[in-house]
Amino acid sequence: METRRAFTLIELLVVIAIIAILAAILFPVFAQAKLAAKKTTDLSNVKQLGTMLMLYSNDNDDRYPLTSFPARGNTWPLRCQAYIKNWDMFRSPGDLSTLWPPAGTQPPQPDAPQSDPRWGFRWTSYLLNAYMSGAFNGSGPYSTVTALPAPASVIYLTLAADNVAPRDHYHPFYWGTPPELVSSFMQNLTFDPATNRTREIKLEAFSGGTNYAYADGHAKFQKWPQLWWRDLPRNIFAGNFDPKNEGQRP
Repeated sequence: METRRAFTLIELLVVIAIIAILAAILFPVFAQAKLAAKKTTDLSNVKQLGTMLMLYSNDNDDRYPLTSFPARGNTWPLRCQAYIKNWDMFRSPGDLSTLWPPAGTQPPQPDAPQSDPRWGFRWTSYLLNAYMSGAFNGSGPYSTVTALPAPASVIYLTLAADNVAPRDHYHPFYWGTPPELVSSFMQNLTFDPATNRTREIKLEAFSGGTNYAYADGHAKFQKWPQLWWRDLPRNIFAGNFDPKNEGQRP
């Protein structure tokens, strides 16, 4: 009669140790693969939104869309819906904000009053460069594509930091010391002088960087030190975020 041989305790411990080693090796690989997939999806969103904004400009006398300041109803995700008809694209897989509305909540319409509580939710992960808003400096001198000397060198759209209050734009003209426009409140809100980094953008959303759409519609992944520089003699206060940038670093 044959006897069945069971695993010894040592054999079981060896198997468990091998499984633990494999898990320790594979779990980071799986996490990196998941992050890479999110990065790719986000880049696709950024690219398509950049194309959408160019289509809007082509149909509106070369003008970029307005933003939620000073009138919330002008927010570009609402005004540009005819070009994309997809709210899902406005939410990045890299956005971990808790400020999104409850499932099933409908976006406010452009004519909704300022007191409408839905304006208090986040409706877009992506923010536009307020330099190119018609409201910048009271006149909107950079609110058209042709007003920029080098649109392919100026960042227009990117991912908001998770803790940014619901809005649709960021403010490079308040960044740095000195900023182009002086407002101690806005500078403290939008820039950290201790780290020399903006507080408005999620700068390390994917592998130490994030995705950016430029004013000519193209998009790519970059890191903050590649983009943040200043050349005050040439009146450039915000590097690749400054519409006066001609593509020449100091």
